[in-house]
Parts: sequence; structure tokens; C-alpha cells
Amino acid sequence: MKLCVAICTRERPKLLRSCLMSVCEQHVPEGIEVEIVVVENHDHEVSRPITVEVAAQTGWTIHYVLEPELGIPFARDRCGVFAAENGYDRVLYIDDDEVAHPDWLATMVEAVSRYPAEVHYGRVLYTYPPETPSWMIAPQVNKRPTGTVLKKAEGHNTLVDTKVFRDDGYALHFDGSMRFTGGSDTDFFSRVHDASGKIVWVPEALVEELVPVNRVRLGWQLHRTFRVAGNISRLHEKRSGRGAALSRSFFKGLGRLFNGIFVQLPASLVFVVSPERGRRQAFHAAKQIASGLGSLAYLTGYQAQPYRKVDGG
Repeated sequence: MKLCVAICTRERPKLLRSCLMSVCEQHVPEGIEVEIVVVENHDHEVSRPITVEVAAQTGWTIHYVLEPELGIPFARDRCGVFAAENGYDRVLYIDDDEVAHPDWLATMVEAVSRYPAEVHYGRVLYTYPPETPSWMIAPQVNKRPTGTVLKKAEGHNTLVDTKVFRDDGYALHFDGSMRFTGGSDTDFFSRVHDASGKIVWVPEALVEELVPVNRVRLGWQLHRTFRVAGNISRLHEKRSGRGAALSRSFFKGLGRLFNGIFVQLPASLVFVVSPERGRRQAFHAAKQIASGLGSLAYLTGYQAQPYRKVDGG
């Protein structure tokens, strides 16, 4: 198997270096040829010095490609097309703010033979900064057995058969209209599933994401919940039509608002006897309300665009 590890980046050289080093430290199974492609989502070669330095230090082949069309869908698509056009059998995505656990690559490769599929989806663990409130951190528990077949995936830890991108295969691409909204990866892998592609869960293939400080603020957390709800409504529209999406969003939004205000929020009064549990419950209630508002905001045509700015550089 010829495999391409793909990393999208934009103006985050320190994070990219850590990610690259974690990939270059991987054990490569016998019979597997692995190279790396770094796709810089920029019109200037900001991170080329880092890739050249790491390649010289480790001996790995690291290709560096510019994708000047701004937006993560374009960068991820360039990775897939690069892999397909250069004879790779699979492309293995990892985000530039992640580091791979030591047996990540070997575990993904093993999964290809154990669980044949077009997409193998690994697990992401989150490392929070010390100042993160304990009530904000959800338990990181794997709830699905290895080999579970899924209907969707995300792009931050996925091994993809390059036939998904090839014209003689599925000829699928990431949707550039979602460049700043988020959700283009979920949309893409949902379409892989709809095209009869198989997506398999591989939780032992672990990467670790370092959560920046700004993302553990209450405002950021609630806004993320708000925009994700809106993105889900837009994905539903793409698959089922606007009428169905409007109906779903209206009832989902009202249901979450009711649940957050009249069920979850009163439950936070447990704060009287358990402050930690009360804060966690209030946070859950606030997220329910934010999610409901996000679904209802879709009805107005509002669409958040959080990825116009580089985060965590």
C-alpha cells in the first residue's frame, strides 16, 4: 500500500512542527510506503521552512503544496486530489493542531485489512489547558466498538481510499461553499456514505488535539454549539430539501429551547448541595438553549462564518 499522510495548515508553524514530528516518529509496517503532504492554505509559502527542516531531520519525504483558495474544504480537497493524482492508494488526514499517538499509523493500516472500507475514522482525544473549568470538560469515553459502521465522519483523523476522489471512482469533493462555516468534512463523508462508501470506526487509532485557551471560554463554547446546530440544518437541507430542513429545524429548535429552559436549567439548582454538579448542569442547559437558537437562526438565513480568521496560531 502506498499511503499519503495529509496535513492542512495556515500560518501555524509551531503547531505544524509538532504534528509533523509525531507523524515522522510513527512505525511504518512492512510493505507500506508512506510519504507526507503539507497543504498550506495560503498564497505565500509560510510553512515551507518547517517542512524542509523536518524532512532533513527525519529523512521522511514531505511534499509541500500551496492551496491559495482560502478555506479548509479547498485545502482538504487538494490533499485528496494530490494523493489520487500521484498514485497513492490511501490518504490519511490529521489536523495541524493534533499530534499522533505512537501506533496511530500502524493501527490505521491494520484496520484496512481487518475492516475493509472506503473510510476508516479514528478517535481524537482533547488535552485542555490548566485554566479550563472542570465542569466544562466532558468525559472522554469511547461508546462504540471497533468496526462499527457509521453514516458520517469528520476530517481530523480519517484514512480515505483515493478512489473517493478519482474520476473512475466516486469523484467526490469537499464543498467549497462551506469554506468559512465549518461542517464541510461532515458533509463530505455523509456523501461518501450516500454513494455506498463504507465508513468504519477505529477508536484505537488515536490523535491528540491541544485545545487553545480561547476555546475554553463560555462564550466560545456556546457560539460553537449555536453554529453547529445551524450547520446540521444546512446539511439536512442538502440531503433532504429545504422544506424538510425548515420543518426539522423549527421543531428541533423549539424542543431544545424548552428542554434547556424548563428542564435542564431548573435541574442546575442542585448547585445548593453540589456546586460542581450544578455548574455542569447549568452549562448543559446553556448549550441546549444555544443549540435551539442555532436551529431557529437557520430559519432566518443567518450563517456564522468562524473560520475567516486563523485560530490558535
